[in-house]
Amino acid sequence: MYKVLYVDDEPVLLEIAKIFLEKSKEFSIDITTSANEVLKSDKIKAYDAIISDYQMPGMDGITFLKNVHTEFGDIPFILFTGKGREDVVIAALNNGADYYLNKGTDPRAQFDELAQNIKRVVKRRQAREAIKNSERRLSDLINFLPDPTFAIDVDGKVTAWNKAMETLTGVQKSTIIGESDYIYALPFFGKKQPMLIDLILHENREIEKQYPFIQHKDDKLISEMYFPTLHERKGAWLWFIASPLYDASGKRTGAIQVLRDISENKRAEQELKESEEHYRSLFEHAPDAILLLEDSMFISCNSRAVELFGCLSKEEILERSFIDISPLMQPGRVSSEEKGLEKISAAQRGIPQSFEWLFTRQDGTPFYTDVTLSQLTIEGKRLLQAIVRDISKRKEAEEKLRNSEQTYRDVVENETELISRFLPDGTHIFANQAYCRYFNKSCDDIIGKKFFPRIPQEEHRLIRDHFASMTRDHPSASHTHRIIMPDGSMRWQRWSDRAIFDNNGKIVEYQSVGWDITETRQMEEALALACQKMNLLSSITRHDILNQLTVLSGYLALSEEFTTDEKLLSFIKKEEIATERINQQIAFTKEYQDIGVHTPQWQNVHDVIVNAANLLDLSPVTVNIAFTNIEVYADPLLGKVFYNLLENAVRHGEKTTTIQFSSCLSGPRLTIICEDNGVGIDSEIKKHLFERGYGKNHGYGLFLIREILAITKITIDECGESGRGARFEITIPKDMYRFTGTRKPDQGTGAP
Repeated sequence: MYKVLYVDDEPVLLEIAKIFLEKSKEFSIDITTSANEVLKSDKIKAYDAIISDYQMPGMDGITFLKNVHTEFGDIPFILFTGKGREDVVIAALNNGADYYLNKGTDPRAQFDELAQNIKRVVKRRQAREAIKNSERRLSDLINFLPDPTFAIDVDGKVTAWNKAMETLTGVQKSTIIGESDYIYALPFFGKKQPMLIDLILHENREIEKQYPFIQHKDDKLISEMYFPTLHERKGAWLWFIASPLYDASGKRTGAIQVLRDISENKRAEQELKESEEHYRSLFEHAPDAILLLEDSMFISCNSRAVELFGCLSKEEILERSFIDISPLMQPGRVSSEEKGLEKISAAQRGIPQSFEWLFTRQDGTPFYTDVTLSQLTIEGKRLLQAIVRDISKRKEAEEKLRNSEQTYRDVVENETELISRFLPDGTHIFANQAYCRYFNKSCDDIIGKKFFPRIPQEEHRLIRDHFASMTRDHPSASHTHRIIMPDGSMRWQRWSDRAIFDNNGKIVEYQSVGWDITETRQMEEALALACQKMNLLSSITRHDILNQLTVLSGYLALSEEFTTDEKLLSFIKKEEIATERINQQIAFTKEYQDIGVHTPQWQNVHDVIVNAANLLDLSPVTVNIAFTNIEVYADPLLGKVFYNLLENAVRHGEKTTTIQFSSCLSGPRLTIICEDNGVGIDSEIKKHLFERGYGKNHGYGLFLIREILAITKITIDECGESGRGARFEITIPKDMYRFTGTRKPDQGTGAP
């Protein structure tokens, strides 16, 4: 059952939503009218999702969303409101809302859609958590393997480097992950060169010559070698095994190499040859099980062997054969007897053998081991020495690692988003099922091949510019474009792309996540059409009212002419004043209806001010503009902002002779300053300066200015001193301004 919190300042709507959603028995809905009260309680952590209205007293839905994510983390959040403005939608999505739903008139359809989206956002969050947990388990499993282990991808880039490798080489994981060009060879050879792990991916005779021997075991390679540069140049013998890595489809994705410091074993072998007594001491106290064989029978073993095989004494092992303590079959349905005799025979011929082997403890429990089988001579007798290490925990970790990789792939495959990875030439190296289904292709049709969705010709340049904009400093970007489907229909898509760079700053891969937003675009277009129709209706209605006001004004004038009654004349005067106020209010609606109708655009501020000044009689006033290269992203009505500021400076400044425009940067924000040398604004008037209807004339000018600027989050304040002129500061947030040249305003000053 989904536990959901619904916050709305309308109690009746809360009750209706609770009834509709809980009918299916899938939801438990808690309701409240106060977002502030919710934020004071830790109970919010228990909810699977939160639904919130936008316009609420005390705290709006966007502020509530920000506080929830700041205080309580990534709880799925749905904005469910009657507020249909585009800027609210954008603000909601930019601040982490999972979904935005407008309140409608059909409650069944509305709450059915709300229920589906609650389940969708909760499942999406669960999927994200599953991926994070899977990746964390995968990293932990490799990181805590007891043996030094590292892995590379097919391009030779290091993808894993565990703690044991850090200890062995002194190279930290943070400095080598993602690096390539054989950098992993430096701690061993003192230079960049291919190693055993590279033979898994590419045949190379020169690599093989570097090693005293290379044993092939299925698709694995095994060898050992002395490295004088290790352990602060004290040197070390290493045994290592390299193996390919595959994804769930069987495709080779890289290679992994496990190393083991066998310096102690090597030293033991050498010292055993030089001194039997010394040999026996090392033999007995070695950390691994060591057993001596004559032909295939054990004739001696150390205490660790007794412990490893679960025996009470050495006698329970001696006089038994290699085969006696092994199961009938080895993994892969290979006969233990046949394979064991093969390894023993090779070792007797002087060829050291290293292999995995499944033994059986005294109580019948099977366990995996690594076995090194080699020949040695003691008192003139040729024997075989078996060094056995229990690797059961490592095998278990490897199995968990494989399962974790499969889980990760399953989660990605089950995502509804379109997920792909591709090379700069368009060759796809990964595509999930949703991506393939969307384009009506099989994975074989896309993966490993160059695949380019059909895009309208007029949007090709947009796509090229989008990918060209990604750099190492800004590797991620999003864009929206149309696409032509296989059936010829047109769809809208939203893509979030990330570029992957090599050490030289060259892009080697792109990772993309996409969404089909056709329905959203259609809704936006329908909304824009509705706005146009409303504006048309408003215009027609205003025209009719103005006609009637003209008639009313005419009759009032006639009444005033034909009436001598003083009391009646005073009534007519008041009626004329009321009529004029109605006329001003209607004129205001004409200006206000155009705000936000058209898409904001980049505009040169200098040019906008000049155009506004040309519409006024400013002959007694000098206008100075201290910049030419500033553009702002604002409503097309930006010219009215500066027209009103200039007009007010002349009309209300009384003695104004100079109007100065300047700019300054303060952190990420840009401020454009408009100041004059008039009489300034009284402090009492400042309190209500931007309120609708307040002012010396009809009182709408500064209110309109604020509303026009607010479309793109630009603010305006008056900071002048009474008696010393007015000073308006227009503050523009980051990303809403740009400079057309190289020169920028000074930091923290009013200078250009």
